[in-house]
Amino acid sequence: MYWTIFPISLSLVSFIGTWSIYGLAVNNNHVCSLGDWSGNNFCRGNQSTDCCYAPTISSSGAKLPENSLFTATINAGSFLFLLFCIFNHAHIIEKHGCHSMLSRFAMVFGVVAAMGAFIAGNCNPRDLPLLHYLGAAISFLCVCFYTVLLTALTRKCVLTGYEKILYPLRIVSTVVQAIVTICCIFF
Repeated sequence: MYWTIFPISLSLVSFIGTWSIYGLAVNNNHVCSLGDWSGNNFCRGNQSTDCCYAPTISSSGAKLPENSLFTATINAGSFLFLLFCIFNHAHIIEKHGCHSMLSRFAMVFGVVAAMGAFIAGNCNPRDLPLLHYLGAAISFLCVCFYTVLLTALTRKCVLTGYEKILYPLRIVSTVVQAIVTICCIFF
């Protein structure tokens, strides 16, 4: 049961790493401040001076020195997520072997999502944009499927006794994630 530290660690690493990357990027004038949504000074086309980029996680981690922290944060997050997927699968197999196939599908989606995040984190969006955004897309889509399967497993398997609380929360977070992922694809 000690493997439950992985989601907590993943949340902390992601939260602290993302805001640190953003802080470095704003401090070095590599992205616009979150308070500046006017769009008047966003970089467009070949313009790269006297402008700034929209503050996405990819644009925040595109230039040095924040690129190194971006890579480290994404690598640590993808590794922690990979460990969580493997240990969660093992826990489900140990408690409810009858749902092993569904759990195995979830683990496969989780492993592919972790590999996509690893690719996105190690391919700088300025130098290798195709690989970076392909890795990010694979990661986002596979995490979406992973959360759907994990929500289904939460309904079917009693592992901790908190499923009556977790199941509605996972439904809400899965729906929100699916909507955000679909919006990111089409907009």
